[in-house]
Amino acid sequence: MTDSKKLLATRKLIKSKKPEFVQQDYHKKKRLSKKWKRPTGLQSKMRHQFKGYNRRVKQGWRSPVEIRGFHGKGLESVIINNVAELSNVLKDQGIIVSAKVGLKKRIDILRKAEELKIVVLNLKSDAVLKKADILKEMKNVEKKEKTEKKKKTIEESLKKAEKKEKDKEKSAETDEDKKKEEKKEKDEVLIHKQA
Repeated sequence: MTDSKKLLATRKLIKSKKPEFVQQDYHKKKRLSKKWKRPTGLQSKMRHQFKGYNRRVKQGWRSPVEIRGFHGKGLESVIINNVAELSNVLKDQGIIVSAKVGLKKRIDILRKAEELKIVVLNLKSDAVLKKADILKEMKNVEKKEKTEKKKKTIEESLKKAEKKEKDKEKSAETDEDKKKEEKKEKDEVLIHKQA
């Protein structure tokens, strides 16, 4: 067992026994936050560190200095935002892909990391690639549906326009017929008046 592995094991042991540090009387009063605040009361049992009361924050709960900030795998973690930053990563370092990075860039970073044989600490490349494929398929399906909808709306609008034209023609024909009949009636009335 190397020195760093021993230190990682001791850190794991320390963190497994570490209590949750909360504000004094947090469980009694609703208005108090769970966040740690140092007890300051004159008769405070927690300040005096009596048995049976919540533990205080102390230096002994920290991880060893040599491995502070290291990942559980024993690698120093480096946050990556783009593909260019991968060139600065050393062999004893692992990368964490930033949460701000989008799916497209994330895939590029994962592929480049595989080429350079760099360990990715916060993502599983298979899962990310599957997710990307699923999203791509869903987008394609949505595009097809949109295009079909557009086609349908265009066809419907064309049919409506044709109907309107036919109605106009029919109305024009009926208007002409009406005008002719009215003219005939007027002519008959005029003929009767003259006679």
